[in-house]
Amino acid sequence: MLDLIARYFADGGPLMWAILAIVGAAAAVIVERAVFFLLRCRDRSGPLVAEAVSALNHGLPERALRAVTRQRGPLNAVLAVAIERYRDGHSNSEIRQAVEEVALREVPRFSQRLGYLSTFANVATLAGLLGTIFGLQVAFRSLVVTNAAEKAAVLAAGIAQAMNTTSFGLIVAIPCLLAHAVLVNLQSRRAEDLDAGAMRLLNYLENRPEKPDVIAGRISA
Repeated sequence: MLDLIARYFADGGPLMWAILAIVGAAAAVIVERAVFFLLRCRDRSGPLVAEAVSALNHGLPERALRAVTRQRGPLNAVLAVAIERYRDGHSNSEIRQAVEEVALREVPRFSQRLGYLSTFANVATLAGLLGTIFGLQVAFRSLVVTNAAEKAAVLAAGIAQAMNTTSFGLIVAIPCLLAHAVLVNLQSRRAEDLDAGAMRLLNYLENRPEKPDVIAGRISA
């Protein structure tokens, strides 16, 4: 099996190495994004906001803050800044402004490097087509060869190079496009979940009774 793969790769010519480099780059992006979405962003806003609200209802903002900062995803950062501003006695408008500022910084993290995958798919396909052209050039050289055996060998080498680079480019491009579609779907779902969680927490905080320590601080001032 390994011998067949090695022969397939060798017959494809130099562009096989370029496509192989795309494989490595695409794999790195896919793994990094999968880890980000499935591990760092695994918290869902519903249970997280419910836990934070429960702690705030008991007058425990520090516990609420610890609950939302167990992970370091964008959702956690947005909820954390809202709770911090609430704990420090900021007004509703100040809390909302802080949340919007953090969201503007954190939401783009969902789409980081996703565009590379579609680019990799296109480049792999084009590299395969370029390899096809190079292979056909080799095949056409057989027309000037007079020896029948040599002519057949040159023709076979050209066709193998043309077919192998094209197929390898498509073998790389198709998974890149599939991974891009899956990760974009995860990006959309996580961004929607962040918006929903931030809205639920802001609605709660904007309708909350003022904290006794905040009122006391204003009176003493």
